[in-house]
Amino acid sequence: MPAIRCARCGAEGARYHVSFARVSFCDKCYIRYYERKLRSTVLKYGMLKVMRRPLVALSGGKDSTSALVGLKSVFPDLEVTALYIDLGIPGYSEESERVVRKVTEELGVELVVHRLRDEGRTVPELAVGRFRRKPCAICGTVKRYVMNRVALERGHDSVVTGHNLDDTVEVLFELYRRGQLEEAVRLRPVLLGDGVKLANRVKPLFEMTDEEDLYYVDAKGIEVVESWCPLVRGAKTVSRKVLIHEIEAKIPGFRHTFLKAHVKRYLPVLEKVLGQPVLRECAVCGYPTTSEVCSYCRAMRKVVLQRGGEVAGGKATGG
Repeated sequence: MPAIRCARCGAEGARYHVSFARVSFCDKCYIRYYERKLRSTVLKYGMLKVMRRPLVALSGGKDSTSALVGLKSVFPDLEVTALYIDLGIPGYSEESERVVRKVTEELGVELVVHRLRDEGRTVPELAVGRFRRKPCAICGTVKRYVMNRVALERGHDSVVTGHNLDDTVEVLFELYRRGQLEEAVRLRPVLLGDGVKLANRVKPLFEMTDEEDLYYVDAKGIEVVESWCPLVRGAKTVSRKVLIHEIEAKIPGFRHTFLKAHVKRYLPVLEKVLGQPVLRECAVCGYPTTSEVCSYCRAMRKVVLQRGGEVAGGKATGG
């Protein structure tokens, strides 16, 4: 069997085959390809205008690591800080923090570590009762709240996450299936904050696939956490991604077409019909929400009530 040649330089032994584009690259050419695509995405969506001092949420996985490394490589003048949220998952959180510390030290990036146990509740402790079968739901709620709060407290203008094309398509697929258009209108590469208690949210990997992120950290020789979070087993997000890839196998380009249709066709219509949700201050913690009490405080209240405690000032007490 003849050796696979790099699509750019022609060298033999191309290791990275981008399946949706049907091209292969050697290590150096793949890094160049990925970083050019990241740069193009950032500029196309005007991300630099809203993330002059970004806080990059770093989990240790391939996606968030690609976001951090890619931004530092392509835009070295950005004043980037990394945030690691210790979820308190035995074994997994310790390994993730080790990997996160290693990559930030190699890049010379400041790392902020936020430990949920310091606030009295870890994710495994929160994933009880009604959340027992949906640990990813409570985890996502907690992480979004903490990322925004830490960014504002430290004076960052934006929160950068590693959400990529596969993540976005999976969520959109479910939102459109359920008719949850009010949430779909907020799913975009850049979501502007209110300038007071809501930081801008930026997704520089919006057009990258899982495959591309995995190849990037491998080509750069960067260690990432390879094991799955033990709480994600059986999660519907995983099964939906599998389904979407099965559709992609039968309809090549499905993911990219679906995402492009959302951004170019559906979003403009949804914005006109629905507009942006009206935000108010949470009655408990004071952070922005669309309801009287934000989803974070509602979740904390339900968990604490199961244990006979109470919620005060945005923090759980008693129990």
